[in-house]
Amino acid sequence: MNVLQIGRFELNLQKQELRFHALDGTLSSRKLSFREASILGMLIEAQGDIVENHILLIEFWDDDNIYNLNSLYVFMSRMKHILSADPSLKIINARGLGYRLIQF
Repeated sequence: MNVLQIGRFELNLQKQELRFHALDGTLSSRKLSFREASILGMLIEAQGDIVENHILLIEFWDDDNIYNLNSLYVFMSRMKHILSADPSLKIINARGLGYRLIQF
């Protein structure tokens, strides 16, 4: 089982499930799409380094055209919203390069 942890989140790549451990002890989980789970997994594994747009687009869309780049923006916006539950995490856009996930 491939489980990645960052902050109060736990990502199970095999099940495509993201679990959140709240400060009050409650546990919530949500199902992610294959792309969402895989992109988040790449960001976690990069350990704060930039994951280039080109790499994400070729890996998950097989093409790095502008239409797929817009889809990537939507995915990242969704991931930013989901991860906002943990204020110690932030996805940062390195304009024109890609994205990185940092933990404060």
